[in-house]
Amino acid sequence: MSHIQFVDELVKEYLLFRGFTQTLKAFDNDLKSEKEKGFRVDKIIDQLMQYVYNYDLTALRELWGHLDTKMFSRLESHFMPAIKKLENAVLKMYLVNAAVNNKHDRIQEFFNKMTPELQGHSEWKDWFALPFVKSPEDNPTFSVHFSRQWQDTMLVSLHNLLSVIFQCMPQPTLLVIDEDTNKLKRLQQENELLKQELNDKTKVESLTDINPGPVPQYPPLMDDFYIIAQESPILENPKTFKRLIKNIGSSSPILGRKSITGPKKQPELEAGITKRTNIKGRANSQNKSEMMTKRSTSCDSRLATSRKRDSSVDTALERKSKDKFDASYILLSQEEYTEHKTSIIQCKSNASGSYVATGDADGVIKVWTPIPSPKTVATFISTTTNSNKAVTALDWISKNERYFLHGDNNGLIQLHDTRDCKTIWEIQHEGSRVVTLLCSPTESTFVCSVSSPNEGRLLLYDIKTKKLERTLPLEQNLTALCSTFNHNGQLLITGLSNGNILIHDLRRYEIIDNFNCHSSPVIDIEPVNDFTKICTQSEDGKLCQRSLSPSNKVVWETKIKIEKNAVHGKLFTFDQSGNHMLICTRTGGNIYKMPPLSQGKILELGGHKGTLCCDWSTANQSGTCITGGAEGKARVSTLLSP
Repeated sequence: MSHIQFVDELVKEYLLFRGFTQTLKAFDNDLKSEKEKGFRVDKIIDQLMQYVYNYDLTALRELWGHLDTKMFSRLESHFMPAIKKLENAVLKMYLVNAAVNNKHDRIQEFFNKMTPELQGHSEWKDWFALPFVKSPEDNPTFSVHFSRQWQDTMLVSLHNLLSVIFQCMPQPTLLVIDEDTNKLKRLQQENELLKQELNDKTKVESLTDINPGPVPQYPPLMDDFYIIAQESPILENPKTFKRLIKNIGSSSPILGRKSITGPKKQPELEAGITKRTNIKGRANSQNKSEMMTKRSTSCDSRLATSRKRDSSVDTALERKSKDKFDASYILLSQEEYTEHKTSIIQCKSNASGSYVATGDADGVIKVWTPIPSPKTVATFISTTTNSNKAVTALDWISKNERYFLHGDNNGLIQLHDTRDCKTIWEIQHEGSRVVTLLCSPTESTFVCSVSSPNEGRLLLYDIKTKKLERTLPLEQNLTALCSTFNHNGQLLITGLSNGNILIHDLRRYEIIDNFNCHSSPVIDIEPVNDFTKICTQSEDGKLCQRSLSPSNKVVWETKIKIEKNAVHGKLFTFDQSGNHMLICTRTGGNIYKMPPLSQGKILELGGHKGTLCCDWSTANQSGTCITGGAEGKARVSTLLSP
């Protein structure tokens, strides 16, 4: 991103040209205070080291926290240990610098501020003794960190990490304009050179015709190149130009490097060569316009043949692609689970796909095996005394498939053990309704949204202790209707009742993004497989996929029909690749190729008079789709994966 300063100057020039002086001042102020330093790695590291050498622990932590929020949090989970190790290395360098300069007060200040965060980490266990060691540079525990080699290695590692992250970051359109312009300029220069070479070869051939001496045996194809260079439709379509060169290059002595005396010469070429060889002296008396007409006719006939051949190939490829598309999933079998007496509102498979939990409008939760045939394993009934105890939320514990959580319409949350068929604990939110419930993919915590007539709350609980860890920030009078985690569980993405999407950083428990997505409440949300995009559905049936980059750009959107005035569970989900989508419709689940509805459904699972929830497990060899209906049946569709 070395050219980002150039783009900054372009923006300044434009603002000055438009007379936006106040905007220009604000832009200058933002540039002066930006913490990314124009995405220059050397500047960022210099700033970090300046805070280390000045013993400014607060500024050091703020800068690292900024980088963590903006960049590190979006990396894959396997990068997290390396990032944490580098963060600890920077903090240790701070202590080493303070120890070398006998700043014992700074070391004491460090441990006073950082002890709540560092205690319990084995890596820092020995470092709490540092303030009491007289010569830490000679102590075997700390000596390696006082060496120049360790410090240089740490800085190089940090430099490499930041460089890789900046190179992989998606860039806005404005930053790639310069690159695209240079590429276009380079292509234009190459095109001009090719034109010049073709013109020079044509001139050489014309001079040879005037000279009555020996005539080189060039075929008329060289004249065809001259005509091609003058034909603008060919130049506007580089693919056609490449195909034409490929087709005629095989017989050209320049392009194909083959002799023109081969056994498969074109009749036109033979006639042209014979005429040119036998009528040497009279060639220069031939009318030049007639030669140009013949050349143009030859070129047009070749283009017509090439376009016809290309059209046939494109049609065949399109037909083959369509056949492959239609056969991407094959329906092997379908079974029905009929143990529920009322509408099935929630359905969720565990990670291995061995068990499915379904919850209905009467507060009954059934745990059953989907294959080879549905069979009940355990039954749980909500203990709420109120008649309206519908199961409104359900999720499996990520790290242990034996347990799952459920929430109901009366604010009750329960943890269940499927092996012993018992309820371990429960949490009651009086006068509230559990709207959504989601277990972290990496930690033993879960997030739940509870709604009451007066307010909506987004709560983070510890599963083992059932202790309320944190109330996440949420705007007043809004309700979180659906949520999903990113791949490492550090970001929580939530759909709100006002149509907005909210993103929380769960390490700092703060909101890092809030943008509008729909004009009506967001009732379902799902991350796309690369976790850089999300798919959302609103109460009015609008289905939309957006990027999670700073622009929040709409990738695609469409409209589907859903059941009105009903409590819903998961209304859509993806297969493992993210290329196919299962959507709840009035008659059952339908599978679409992404983006949906662009080419019609590829599989119709059917079987319902109103579909309220769905789940797609791809843990086993054959994908298993579960759909829950308003009539109280769960439909199990076993698919053959592509």
